[in-house]
Amino acid sequence: MKILIISQNTYPLQGPRAFRTAELSEQLAKMGHEVRLYTIHGGYDYTEYVARTGVQMFDINTRFITNSNNGLTRYNFFDRVLNKLLHRPLFFPQIELAFKVPNIIKENPDCDLLITIAYPHSIHLGTAWAKEKYFTTFPKKWIADCGDPFFLNPFFNFPKYMKRYEEEWCEACDYISVPTEDSKHGYLRQYWSKIVTIPQGFDFSKTPISEYEGNDVPTFVFAGAVYPGVRDPRSFMDYLLTYGKQYKFKMYMRTPLELKYVTESNGQIEYIIGKTRAEIIKECSKADFLINVINPSVVQTPSKLIDYGIAGRPILDVSTSFTEQLIFEEFLDGNYSGQHIVENLNSFNVENVANQFLMLSGK
Repeated sequence: MKILIISQNTYPLQGPRAFRTAELSEQLAKMGHEVRLYTIHGGYDYTEYVARTGVQMFDINTRFITNSNNGLTRYNFFDRVLNKLLHRPLFFPQIELAFKVPNIIKENPDCDLLITIAYPHSIHLGTAWAKEKYFTTFPKKWIADCGDPFFLNPFFNFPKYMKRYEEEWCEACDYISVPTEDSKHGYLRQYWSKIVTIPQGFDFSKTPISEYEGNDVPTFVFAGAVYPGVRDPRSFMDYLLTYGKQYKFKMYMRTPLELKYVTESNGQIEYIIGKTRAEIIKECSKADFLINVINPSVVQTPSKLIDYGIAGRPILDVSTSFTEQLIFEEFLDGNYSGQHIVENLNSFNVENVANQFLMLSGK
């Protein structure tokens, strides 16, 4: 089968959408399909990667989008000014992808399956434009994959006219794939019949874990993104600063929070930057337990919960306001009866996930 995948990012960039793109592309190629993947390379050399995975790599070559696969982010004065002025009214610079996608579709006629991966959703919008323009050679099936919602995203406040952009691609695609059953509530109700649940997929063999041996002092780990005031561990960290006993809290992040938490905790709170997903999972497997800061909305679920499940350590859910002091102290004593259980972990196996996409192709 000839499969075309369009995404902003993939390997070696770290992040949920890059992971989704890389794992799915590699698995489909491993299953014997012809996979053509378009992303923003940023100068990364894919010669060895193509030879190892069989995925055919193509560069989208954007001018304004600054986030590329090589992990280097350009954000000069010109970028900052344009982003401040144009991001909300025009979804800039991500809107550039909407104008790049039609040529990609034109250059790849008669594919059996097209998978477009958002964020950003401008990829879906450009695909809808391409379907109208190149209808006779457009791929036989189109799945619009969405890690997060767009217009109804509770973390953003887009102008009302952006609703029309979402309607345009929702009308045109065959399916909308979302990672959890509750995710559908982040989309316009008239398109719920197109929504299918396909979880994030990972090759578990790439993430070896350590045998848990316990720690001299209670050691717990947080990994993932922080959204100030929304998915925010700082109330929990403030509590830790008042806690009178020894502990170790390791936070695996892209960007550290305030330095005061490190200094005022005498190093018991530690920020760790720049680790790969596999390295983080291995470190999680050594911890006594793991911290999950819950989202206030059911339409988005942190993909780190899958990594926590693979690590195999108990998970403590804490809220942004941190009202879980009693259960936290139970965890410190080794009582994990209130732990969050990641159910059906095998559903996240990338082979099962890839087969769900293939079933939608009708072949």
